[in-house]
Amino acid sequence: MAANDPNLNGMSSEAVANATGRTWSEWLAFLDDLGAGSSSHKEIVAVLAGPGGLSNGWWQQSVAIGYEQARGRRVVGQTSAGGFQVGVQKTLAIPADRAWDLLTGEAGRAIWLGETEDLKFRKGERYVTADGAWGEVRSVAPEERVRLTWCAPALAGPSTLQVTLAPSGGKTSVRFHQERLSSLEERELMRAHWRDVLDRLMEAARAGATPGEKASQ
Repeated sequence: MAANDPNLNGMSSEAVANATGRTWSEWLAFLDDLGAGSSSHKEIVAVLAGPGGLSNGWWQQSVAIGYEQARGRRVVGQTSAGGFQVGVQKTLAIPADRAWDLLTGEAGRAIWLGETEDLKFRKGERYVTADGAWGEVRSVAPEERVRLTWCAPALAGPSTLQVTLAPSGGKTSVRFHQERLSSLEERELMRAHWRDVLDRLMEAARAGATPGEKASQ
C-alpha cells in the first residue's frame, strides 16, 4: 500500500482494502479506467455492482462517494442527496452487551440522546428530551444498532442518527453516524458534539455506570 494513499469518505485506505480487496488508489484507477469520471452517482454505483466490482450495496455506495470526493465532485461529508453526514467512533473497553446496556439505560441515554422519560428502544417509539430534541425510533437490533430521527433546536431541520456497536474481543467500537445535516457548519458542529459524547461514554464505561444510574451533567 502506497504511503500517500488517500483517506476518503471518512475511511482509511487500509480499512477499505481489508473490506473490499482494493485500496482507495486502486478503486480510483478501476473507476477511471471504466470512464466513471463523468458518470452520475447512480451510474458509478452501477459500475461498482458490475464485473470486478462489489456485491455489497453499502460498499458500492461508500466507494462511489469516496470516488466523487477524490475527483472534486463532492464536498467531504456531502451525500448524494445534497445534504451532509458525519460519522465518529471510539472503542469502549467493555463487551457489547454492557455497551448496549449503557447506551439504552438512563445514564448513557442522557449522555448521547438527552434526558427523557423512560424510553423503550423499539420501532415507532417516540421521545422528547429535556433540552428540546425529539424524534422517533426507526429500527433496533439489540446489541448491534439503533436508528432514529433526531430533531434538535441547534439544527436547521430533522436529521437521522444511527448508533452502531461492533464487538472486538472484550471491547466494543461505538459509532455515531448522522445524516441529513443542512451544511458543512452543522457537520462540524455535530462532529465536535459526538466526539464529546463518546469521551463521556468512555468515562462512564470506565466508571462502571449501569443503566439505573443517573448521568452526571
